[in-house]
Amino acid sequence: MQRHLKALPLLGALFVACSSPPPSPVDEIVNSNIAARGGIEAIQALRSIRATGTATAGGGRIAKVIQEIKRPGCYRLEFDSQGTTAVFAHDGQIGWQVAPMQGIFEPQPVTPENDAEAGIDERDIEGPLVNWREKGHTVELVGRETLPGGEADKLKVTLADGGIRYEWVDVASHQVVRTAKTEVIGGRSLHMETSFSDFRNEDGLVFPHLIETDVTDRPEVIRIVVESIELNPDIDDARFRLPE
Repeated sequence: MQRHLKALPLLGALFVACSSPPPSPVDEIVNSNIAARGGIEAIQALRSIRATGTATAGGGRIAKVIQEIKRPGCYRLEFDSQGTTAVFAHDGQIGWQVAPMQGIFEPQPVTPENDAEAGIDERDIEGPLVNWREKGHTVELVGRETLPGGEADKLKVTLADGGIRYEWVDVASHQVVRTAKTEVIGGRSLHMETSFSDFRNEDGLVFPHLIETDVTDRPEVIRIVVESIELNPDIDDARFRLPE
């Protein structure tokens, strides 16, 4: 009997070694965000999305905005303002743009280093935090900060393509309420911070309906009010391809 009792600590150690490790703080934050958005099953069931809204900026400028994302990795962002249309798109292989404000009036391919509008993180319909390990990303907890809306956990996300973005997950709502990253737009490196609010449930998934983007060294804030969100709309693949 004494010999068997001496074996109990060893059995306990083996049990602990074979059991699953507790979730890390990063996993707890990411899992809480996924649950708050509607759950992993609902997110992964999403095949396409179309969001429509109105963007306002300094000087009274107003534009109608349409964002479309479709698996796998297709993206299109369209701005209609003052009779002109700007398009930033990616078909999963090639990015292209029409940018009248930059003097680009016909569709032109975009080199990867200048393809910030349709980067790997923007084209991911799930968002970079979902299954981030499988996607080749790295997520680190930087710390907790106090934002205007309350406390939020700051995550550093190093994307599989080498890009870096930061995401702030609200402690109370578990929604991503701010992101920040540096993008190359028009040949210039710009640091952009985007805040998200007015979260609403759309057929089981939760989305922000107010998006405000601030660009460093630029006084204006681009404010987008989302007016409609369509889940799984039928979107022709030609919408994402570079026109011939």
